[in-house]
Amino acid sequence: MNKPIKRLEIIKNAIELEDEEIIHSQLLQLKKEALDEGLNAIVSALEDKHYADAVAAIDVWLQNQRALAPWQDPRIAANKLELKTLEAELQELLDRRSARIQRLDEFNDLYMTRLGPLMTEILRLRKVLAEKIVRRQRREGSQSEPIAEESARQADAASQDYESYRQRHQEAQRHQAAQQRLAESDRQELKKLWRQASKLCHPDLVDDELKAEATTLMVRLNQARQQGDLTTVRTILARLMKGQQPMMASERLNSLERLRERVAEIRQQISALKLELSGLEKEGAWQLVTTLRDQEGYFHQQEKAMSNTIRTLEKQIFDAGFDEVA
Repeated sequence: MNKPIKRLEIIKNAIELEDEEIIHSQLLQLKKEALDEGLNAIVSALEDKHYADAVAAIDVWLQNQRALAPWQDPRIAANKLELKTLEAELQELLDRRSARIQRLDEFNDLYMTRLGPLMTEILRLRKVLAEKIVRRQRREGSQSEPIAEESARQADAASQDYESYRQRHQEAQRHQAAQQRLAESDRQELKKLWRQASKLCHPDLVDDELKAEATTLMVRLNQARQQGDLTTVRTILARLMKGQQPMMASERLNSLERLRERVAEIRQQISALKLELSGLEKEGAWQLVTTLRDQEGYFHQQEKAMSNTIRTLEKQIFDAGFDEVA
């Protein structure tokens, strides 16, 4: 009965202020509450604009309720509202980060599709050249130990770069293939629903007791997005929208101490996230994505530059007297 009590206090003050707009707005909300006989009488008086009768009835009803209802620290309600406001701000920041990461991922997939084969070949040739230099040095035995060690280190690094990039390229190809199986309208729906669902179950947002469940849901959501599984994303979002249980701390916590702790935690998360977003905006990848106007021209220029690099590496391998590229 806490909400009706608060609403009636507001209505009583609004009557004293002669503010019918506030009276009307609170009356609409009051009628949605579970009404008893006393509240029904108050509602009728207010609707008939019998404000003197309404005030008298409000005083009686409030007095009876306060005699029955246990006292509640008003600081709890204040901290709940503060926490709810902070959760909404954090939710908006997380959504903004998700949107930016999604945009970067989409550009990266396109980059991998267009330029991945050329970059893979460049890294393969660098690996071949480095490994053949090491074998020649070992065969001739003419280099000092530090030089030989540096050559071996460079060969290992080139091999790791090649294998790492080749795996990333293959992963991007699988993701791209999964996305291409969907119609454009389904791809857009997938992005939209994924963002909606992630805002409802992000582990940084939910109460501590539900973090494990939220983490599991986010993993499933991310996997479904990567695999182009629109059905799973729809199912998870429908489950979250049903609101079978409140997940936000502001809806679950009633301890003043814990509410204050959570408010402090959320404030720290917000500060850290703002710094992260600020840093993201300064990164070269984000600046490229947001400032690129002629995408086709950019990829054509990169293809030309990478093709020249491949020819240069092939020439270096040939000039060094190595008889094979592969």
